[in-house]
Amino acid sequence: MLKLSKVYDISAKLTNERPKIKLGEGKVYEVDNRKNTILLMQQKLEKADIDDLNFLDEAIEMLLGEKAAKEIDEMDLSIANYQTIFITIMAAIQEIEYEQAEAMFRKATDL
Repeated sequence: MLKLSKVYDISAKLTNERPKIKLGEGKVYEVDNRKNTILLMQQKLEKADIDDLNFLDEAIEMLLGEKAAKEIDEMDLSIANYQTIFITIMAAIQEIEYEQAEAMFRKATDL
């Protein structure tokens, strides 16, 4: 008897929808969580100087887009707020809750 191979249909699980973050009224930004963007981000992160705050601007521009990066820069936020934004972006990329991403960030920085 010929046995047919099983077909796993995951088409309903795949989507091109991007997560979004909201920073205020009318300030909702789509997060670019595509594979190639994240790989490029990881490469930049490996080469980045952790003390170079320009990296935050580059990361935000890469993941949220030029317009969003400019609007965020114009908000003149504290470094703590930038950190919150970056953690939120990382949570959106991984599709996890903010608190999980924050815990991972805290653990990584408590070396």
